[in-house]
Amino acid sequence: MSHPTDVDELKTDEHDVHVHDVETEAPGLEDGLEVDQAYLNSSRWTRFFRGTLFQMFLFGALSFCGPAMSDAISGMGGGGLETPYTANIANAISYGMSCAMTLFGGPLVNKLGIKWACVIAGTLFPLDGSAYYVNSKYGTQWYLIFDAVVGGIGGGFLYVAEATAMLSYPKPEERGKYLSIWVSMRNSGQIIGGIVDLANNIGRATAGAVAVSTYLIFVAFECLGLPTALVLSPTSKVRRSDGTRVPSSADQSWAAEFVALAKHLKSKRSLLMVIPAFYSFFYGGVFTTYLSLHFSTRSRALSAFITPVGTIVLVSIYGHVIDNKRWTQKKRAWVGLAFWAVPQACVFIWMGIIYHLYTTGSLMSTDIDFYNNSNVWAKTYLPYWIMQCFGYACQLYMYWILACFTTDVKASARTGGLFRCFETLGQSISYAINSHNGNKTIQLYINIGVFVVMLVPMSILIRMVPDEAAAIDDVVNDVAEVPPAMKAQVALAHEPTAL
Repeated sequence: MSHPTDVDELKTDEHDVHVHDVETEAPGLEDGLEVDQAYLNSSRWTRFFRGTLFQMFLFGALSFCGPAMSDAISGMGGGGLETPYTANIANAISYGMSCAMTLFGGPLVNKLGIKWACVIAGTLFPLDGSAYYVNSKYGTQWYLIFDAVVGGIGGGFLYVAEATAMLSYPKPEERGKYLSIWVSMRNSGQIIGGIVDLANNIGRATAGAVAVSTYLIFVAFECLGLPTALVLSPTSKVRRSDGTRVPSSADQSWAAEFVALAKHLKSKRSLLMVIPAFYSFFYGGVFTTYLSLHFSTRSRALSAFITPVGTIVLVSIYGHVIDNKRWTQKKRAWVGLAFWAVPQACVFIWMGIIYHLYTTGSLMSTDIDFYNNSNVWAKTYLPYWIMQCFGYACQLYMYWILACFTTDVKASARTGGLFRCFETLGQSISYAINSHNGNKTIQLYINIGVFVVMLVPMSILIRMVPDEAAAIDDVVNDVAEVPPAMKAQVALAHEPTAL
């Protein structure tokens, strides 16, 4: 007599999950979501493999292999090249391409699926490190621009896919924890990159390019992105810790997807998110250029290591703060905003003073080294470090507050795609205005101006935060007309449930 495998144990009759069979008061519902008893009764390995926790680790691993390696290269200041301007042009093009892709990312990811969008992105990861290697060793710039275009499109697929998962996969009370895991794993990749960078460049106390061999190690890590993406589970097979499915509205035609996207684009919530999303990583071009122009090679290498260490500690604390069950969702939104906005405001004041001292010649402004000029290094590097660490807290917060409105997968793809579109637009413009030699004080003041303006729509958005997130696309559908149990089940009629 044959015994069923773990997968066989999880197979259920797809006809048992039609929308009309789901009753509001039916047994096996948890907070209006159907509990998959087959999943709960399966082996520990299957529960782990299909669970949201493991999926979050895989998304973190993808960020480790791709964006983290890119951030580690950027964290060296100017991509580790002798001057930052070529790298800034490439980054501006890359984020510009990502912006164009993510604008339509919601429909694309909804049709392709989160897993296969990540497979496309993972395939293109190695282009980044190899492009910097070729440029640094041979002076070949066309490959760097080619990577910026193609890699930017691939990055757009990842941005929308991971944003969709971050907004919809976790249970509401675990959202901050899972987001902090994702950010921490992304920064753990930067730690490894920082160690590699520091080990290869520890003897370089002057300005200049980093060792060429540094890039080859980054390429090796980037090659792990594709196999990691292939391990991801399709969304229909992912289960939360309590056995509930990830809420998902029904599949739609391409035309219907773009109609839904248009509704999201015109919604008050999306319009209010334009400037906050634009601001969230705008500091990247401003502050990495600052690091490249004013600090020694080994100080930049040290920065690539200590910045992600600080970020991991900070976001781990932050995740617990915004998951505090004793506060209402709206109060957590206000506290979460103050957590990163106040330190960033202080940094902007600090940086204004530093640039004034640079201008007057009262402070050393080139080749600042953590060993040879430790006092000056501490004064001038600390604001950069604070901004980088709290910048990721800002990013985590943006995802968290968007997930306060809806956890539906299809809605999250549309919302997440638009958010990443505006975010990458800000990054593209930030690197573009820092791609030429000139007075960098102007770019700092632009960053400050965007920060101040951002606080207005952010405050209005917080006032709109509901007590509980909807389990359907609340922009496309009228929440009041959908029965509670049906909100999360409308996609199950046409999806097989075998895991």
